[in-house]
Amino acid sequence: MDIKRTLTTIGKSTFVKYYYNFKHLSTEECIDKFEESYTLKSKKSRTGHAKMIFNHNMHLEALQIIADSEKTDLKTLEKTLEIMKNELATLKFSKR
Repeated sequence: MDIKRTLTTIGKSTFVKYYYNFKHLSTEECIDKFEESYTLKSKKSRTGHAKMIFNHNMHLEALQIIADSEKTDLKTLEKTLEIMKNELATLKFSKR
């Protein structure tokens, strides 16, 4: 999987905004949670690609790519770093 291309398909800010939905909810529930006026086809595509990142266990790599991107806006960057901190804390806790 080309993770950078996959993130472009989803939209980096969309991946971050709906990160926990993509991680924990069903596809149908994710689609229902979108606030933007994306078409149903776009919602399904974005959700499917995001789920693929999680299924391949590449979500931390995706977050790192977003954090490293010069094009990431400040709000998205702050949320990305917050999620990374939470995810890393969860990993450390689960290894105990």
